[in-house]
Amino acid sequence: MTRPDWQWNEMQQVGTDYADLAQVEAYDHRMGSFRDVAAENREDLAKFNLPSGSWILEIGCGTGRFARAAAAAGMNVTAIDVSPIMLEFIKKKAADEGLPPIATQHSGFLTMDLPAAHFDAALSGAALHHLPDAWKLVALRNVARVLKQGGQFILRDVVFAVPDGESPEPAFEHFAGAFPNMRVEAARHVAQEFSTYDWIMEGLLQRAGFEILSRENPSEGFLIYHCRKL
Repeated sequence: MTRPDWQWNEMQQVGTDYADLAQVEAYDHRMGSFRDVAAENREDLAKFNLPSGSWILEIGCGTGRFARAAAAAGMNVTAIDVSPIMLEFIKKKAADEGLPPIATQHSGFLTMDLPAAHFDAALSGAALHHLPDAWKLVALRNVARVLKQGGQFILRDVVFAVPDGESPEPAFEHFAGAFPNMRVEAARHVAQEFSTYDWIMEGLLQRAGFEILSRENPSEGFLIYHCRKL
Protein backbone atom coordinates (compact mmCIF):
# COMPACT_ATOMS: atom_id res chain seq x y z
CA MET A 1 0.00 0.00 0.00
CA THR A 2 1.40 3.39 -1.00
CA ARG A 3 2.00 5.80 1.88
CA PRO A 4 0.14 9.13 1.42
CA ASP A 5 2.49 12.03 0.77
CA TRP A 6 1.29 13.72 3.99
CA GLN A 7 1.84 10.71 6.28
CA TRP A 8 4.67 10.73 8.80
CA ASN A 9 7.45 8.35 7.82
CA GLU A 10 7.93 6.33 11.00
CA MET A 11 10.68 4.28 9.36
CA GLN A 12 13.02 7.29 9.33
CA GLN A 13 15.71 7.25 12.00
CA VAL A 14 14.88 9.22 15.16
CA GLY A 15 17.34 8.97 18.04
CA THR A 16 20.23 6.52 18.26
CA ASP A 17 20.53 3.90 15.52
CA TYR A 18 22.06 0.42 15.88
CA ALA A 19 23.73 -1.23 12.93
CA ASP A 20 24.47 -4.77 14.09
CA LEU A 21 23.66 -7.38 16.71
CA ALA A 22 26.76 -6.60 18.78
CA GLN A 23 25.66 -2.98 19.19
CA VAL A 24 22.16 -4.08 20.14
CA GLU A 25 23.58 -6.52 22.71
CA ALA A 26 25.65 -3.71 24.23
CA TYR A 27 22.60 -1.43 24.32
CA ASP A 28 20.53 -4.16 25.98
CA HIS A 29 23.21 -4.64 28.63
CA ARG A 30 23.51 -0.89 29.22
CA MET A 31 19.77 -0.49 29.71
CA GLY A 32 19.79 -3.34 32.20
CA SER A 33 22.57 -1.65 34.19
CA PHE A 34 20.34 1.17 35.46
CA ARG A 35 16.85 -0.34 35.19
CA ASP A 36 15.48 -3.51 36.74
CA VAL A 37 13.81 -4.52 33.50
CA ALA A 38 12.87 -7.98 34.79
CA ALA A 39 10.99 -6.38 37.70
CA GLU A 40 9.26 -3.97 35.30
CA ASN A 41 8.15 -6.90 33.15
CA ARG A 42 6.76 -8.77 36.17
CA GLU A 43 4.94 -5.62 37.23
CA ASP A 44 3.40 -5.10 33.79
CA LEU A 45 2.29 -8.72 33.48
CA ALA A 46 0.77 -8.51 36.97
CA LYS A 47 -1.15 -5.37 35.96
CA PHE A 48 -2.54 -7.10 32.90
CA ASN A 49 -3.46 -10.14 35.06
CA LEU A 50 -4.31 -12.19 31.98
CA PRO A 51 -4.57 -15.98 31.71
CA SER A 52 -2.05 -18.04 29.81
CA GLY A 53 -2.82 -18.06 26.11
CA SER A 54 -3.93 -14.44 25.97
CA TRP A 55 -2.85 -12.33 22.99
CA ILE A 56 -0.31 -9.61 23.76
CA LEU A 57 1.28 -7.04 21.46
CA GLU A 58 4.52 -5.16 22.13
CA ILE A 59 4.92 -2.03 20.01
CA GLY A 60 8.45 -0.75 19.49
CA CYS A 61 9.78 -3.92 21.08
CA GLY A 62 13.47 -2.99 20.89
CA THR A 63 15.41 -5.92 22.32
CA GLY A 64 12.12 -7.59 23.25
CA ARG A 65 12.62 -8.09 26.95
CA PHE A 66 8.92 -7.69 27.68
CA ALA A 67 7.87 -9.81 24.70
CA ARG A 68 10.20 -12.58 25.84
CA ALA A 69 8.89 -12.38 29.42
CA ALA A 70 5.31 -12.56 28.15
CA ALA A 71 6.14 -15.55 25.95
CA ALA A 72 7.79 -17.27 28.92
CA ALA A 73 4.55 -16.67 30.87
CA GLY A 74 2.59 -18.59 28.22
CA MET A 75 1.16 -15.69 26.24
CA ASN A 76 0.72 -15.52 22.48
CA VAL A 77 3.04 -12.63 21.66
CA THR A 78 3.47 -10.37 18.65
CA ALA A 79 6.38 -7.91 18.68
CA ILE A 80 6.76 -5.08 16.19
CA ASP A 81 9.54 -2.58 15.59
CA VAL A 82 10.72 -0.23 12.84
CA SER A 83 14.28 -1.57 13.23
CA PRO A 84 14.99 -4.85 11.39
CA ILE A 85 18.08 -5.44 13.53
CA MET A 86 15.98 -5.33 16.70
CA LEU A 87 13.61 -7.93 15.27
CA GLU A 88 16.57 -10.11 14.32
CA PHE A 89 17.88 -9.77 17.87
CA ILE A 90 14.58 -10.74 19.52
CA LYS A 91 14.27 -13.84 17.32
CA LYS A 92 17.81 -14.90 18.23
CA LYS A 93 17.28 -14.32 21.96
CA ALA A 94 13.95 -16.15 21.96
CA ALA A 95 15.56 -19.14 20.25
CA ASP A 96 18.53 -19.07 22.63
CA GLU A 97 16.18 -18.99 25.61
CA GLY A 98 14.01 -21.85 24.29
CA LEU A 99 10.85 -19.71 24.22
CA PRO A 100 7.70 -20.36 22.21
CA PRO A 101 7.69 -18.59 18.86
CA ILE A 102 7.20 -14.81 18.97
CA ALA A 103 5.51 -13.36 15.90
CA THR A 104 7.33 -10.29 14.60
CA GLN A 105 6.46 -7.58 12.12
CA HIS A 106 8.62 -4.81 10.66
CA SER A 107 6.28 -1.92 11.39
CA GLY A 108 5.36 0.70 13.94
CA PHE A 109 2.35 2.45 15.46
CA LEU A 110 1.21 3.89 12.15
CA THR A 111 1.98 1.03 9.78
CA MET A 112 1.23 -2.13 11.79
CA ASP A 113 -0.80 -4.49 9.63
CA LEU A 114 -2.65 -6.36 12.36
CA PRO A 115 -6.29 -7.44 12.68
CA ALA A 116 -8.82 -5.29 14.51
CA ALA A 117 -10.01 -6.29 18.00
CA HIS A 118 -7.46 -9.12 18.15
CA PHE A 119 -5.29 -8.46 21.22
CA ASP A 120 -6.14 -8.66 24.90
CA ALA A 121 -3.37 -6.22 25.80
CA ALA A 122 -0.66 -4.07 24.30
CA LEU A 123 2.45 -2.47 25.74
CA SER A 124 4.85 0.14 24.47
CA GLY A 125 8.01 1.27 26.22
CA ALA A 126 9.92 4.38 25.13
CA ALA A 127 8.71 4.31 21.52
CA LEU A 128 5.77 6.70 21.18
CA HIS A 129 8.08 9.70 21.66
CA HIS A 130 9.49 9.03 18.20
CA LEU A 131 6.30 10.57 16.78
CA PRO A 132 5.28 14.25 16.85
CA ASP A 133 2.15 14.99 18.86
CA ALA A 134 -0.09 15.22 15.77
CA TRP A 135 0.85 11.62 14.91
CA LYS A 136 0.66 10.34 18.48
CA LEU A 137 -3.13 10.53 18.27
CA VAL A 138 -3.13 8.54 15.01
CA ALA A 139 -0.83 6.00 16.67
CA LEU A 140 -2.94 5.64 19.82
CA ARG A 141 -6.13 5.25 17.79
CA ASN A 142 -4.41 2.44 15.89
CA VAL A 143 -3.48 0.77 19.19
CA ALA A 144 -7.12 0.98 20.26
CA ARG A 145 -8.16 -0.50 16.90
CA VAL A 146 -6.21 -3.73 17.39
CA LEU A 147 -7.37 -4.21 21.00
CA LYS A 148 -10.49 -6.08 21.99
CA GLN A 149 -13.19 -4.14 23.82
CA GLY A 150 -11.90 -3.67 27.36
CA GLY A 151 -8.38 -4.52 26.21
CA GLN A 152 -5.54 -3.04 28.23
CA PHE A 153 -2.68 -0.79 27.20
CA ILE A 154 0.43 0.08 29.19
CA LEU A 155 2.44 3.04 27.97
CA ARG A 156 5.89 3.63 29.46
CA ASP A 157 7.59 6.71 28.06
CA VAL A 158 9.44 9.95 28.61
CA VAL A 159 6.69 12.44 29.46
CA PHE A 160 7.42 15.75 31.17
CA ALA A 161 5.24 16.69 34.13
CA VAL A 162 5.74 20.44 34.55
CA PRO A 163 3.51 22.16 37.16
CA ASP A 164 1.44 25.13 36.05
CA GLY A 165 3.46 28.33 35.97
CA GLU A 166 6.84 26.59 36.04
CA SER A 167 9.42 26.66 33.25
CA PRO A 168 10.03 23.38 31.37
CA GLU A 169 13.80 23.87 31.09
CA PRO A 170 14.68 22.58 34.60
CA ALA A 171 12.73 19.39 33.87
CA PHE A 172 14.76 18.90 30.69
CA GLU A 173 18.05 19.34 32.57
CA HIS A 174 16.96 17.03 35.39
CA PHE A 175 16.11 14.34 32.85
CA ALA A 176 19.42 14.65 31.01
CA GLY A 177 21.33 14.65 34.28
CA ALA A 178 19.52 11.60 35.63
CA PHE A 179 21.56 9.33 33.33
CA PRO A 180 25.25 10.12 33.96
CA ASN A 181 26.38 7.11 31.95
CA MET A 182 24.09 8.01 29.05
CA ARG A 183 24.13 11.81 29.25
CA VAL A 184 24.82 12.19 25.52
CA GLU A 185 21.84 10.04 24.55
CA ALA A 186 19.53 11.61 27.15
CA ALA A 187 20.42 15.16 26.08
CA ARG A 188 19.96 14.19 22.43
CA HIS A 189 16.54 12.82 23.32
CA VAL A 190 15.44 16.19 24.74
CA ALA A 191 16.94 18.14 21.85
CA GLN A 192 15.79 16.03 18.91
CA GLU A 193 12.98 13.65 19.85
CA PHE A 194 9.29 14.28 20.48
CA SER A 195 8.49 13.69 24.13
CA THR A 196 5.51 15.73 25.25
CA TYR A 197 3.84 16.99 28.44
CA ASP A 198 1.61 14.94 30.73
CA TRP A 199 -1.51 17.05 30.09
CA ILE A 200 -1.10 16.53 26.35
CA MET A 201 -0.42 12.79 26.67
CA GLU A 202 -3.44 12.25 28.88
CA GLY A 203 -5.67 14.16 26.48
CA LEU A 204 -4.36 12.09 23.57
CA LEU A 205 -5.04 8.81 25.38
CA GLN A 206 -8.57 9.84 26.22
CA ARG A 207 -9.32 11.10 22.69
CA ALA A 208 -8.02 7.79 21.30
CA GLY A 209 -10.68 5.94 23.31
CA PHE A 210 -8.82 4.93 26.45
CA GLU A 211 -9.70 5.22 30.11
CA ILE A 212 -6.61 5.90 32.23
CA LEU A 213 -6.70 3.42 35.12
CA SER A 214 -3.48 4.56 36.77
CA ARG A 215 -0.53 6.90 36.34
CA GLU A 216 2.88 6.37 37.91
CA ASN A 217 6.00 8.55 37.92
CA PRO A 218 8.82 6.17 38.92
CA SER A 219 11.71 8.41 37.84
CA GLU A 220 12.58 11.85 36.48
CA GLY A 221 10.74 12.53 33.23
CA PHE A 222 9.24 9.05 32.98
CA LEU A 223 5.55 8.17 33.30
CA ILE A 224 3.65 4.90 33.18
CA TYR A 225 0.00 4.87 32.11
CA HIS A 226 -2.18 1.80 32.53
CA CYS A 227 -5.25 2.17 30.33
CA ARG A 228 -8.33 0.29 29.19
CA LYS A 229 -10.08 0.55 25.82
CA LEU A 230 -13.58 1.88 26.29
